[in-house]
Amino acid sequence: MVKQLVAEWAALAAKPSVLRHVNEWGLPGGPISQLDQILERCGFGHEAVYSEGDRCLAQVIARASHDELAARIVLQRILPPLIAIAARRGRIVKGGFNEAFSTTLGHAWILIRTYPINRRPAKIASNLVRDAEYHSFVREARLKRVNECSLTERVITTQPLATTTTEIDELYDVLDESRVLTRQQKDVVRRCAEGHSFDDIAKDYGVTARTVRGWRREAINALRGQRLCVE
Repeated sequence: MVKQLVAEWAALAAKPSVLRHVNEWGLPGGPISQLDQILERCGFGHEAVYSEGDRCLAQVIARASHDELAARIVLQRILPPLIAIAARRGRIVKGGFNEAFSTTLGHAWILIRTYPINRRPAKIASNLVRDAEYHSFVREARLKRVNECSLTERVITTQPLATTTTEIDELYDVLDESRVLTRQQKDVVRRCAEGHSFDDIAKDYGVTARTVRGWRREAINALRGQRLCVE
């Protein structure tokens, strides 16, 4: 599969129509004459703290939800660390490297096409790589043993935020899958988890901090009532 991806990229790089399409995006640095130039501008081969690459990658991934070429460029940008994940995980999972890489690649593609650029505008490549490994090899096992209700309560009752990125991601999953919360309740829960104060949220909604605390409490009770925890 790795060889297929390399061959596919080489074929794309040789197509004038592909270069014309990418140049229509108006990315930083001006028009390109080779497709690999986009990878370099998006941070390929640079240190993880290369901010210019992050800005360029943000513009590309913003198109990925509706432009398959943009998604393919992002995938090529993070391909080496995805291969490294498969090599490491392939030693301990059934099916070895091929199965591990297939699983990682599948999750990475979905994550690229659905990346929440407005919520996570920085460290995009690192986020994608970490999330691909998490969803491929960690999330399912973790959800089997994590009580999501207690996780939800622990995360959203912490002021200021004092949880890990993984816990926040799990909370987002709980909220996205919930059918009992209103859009307003979900927004309040997310913002509490992200460290926003009750006063700041209250100002945005034109209510008191006490009202916001009540909305949060109602959200917790709604989740409990619908038995959204997994034992």
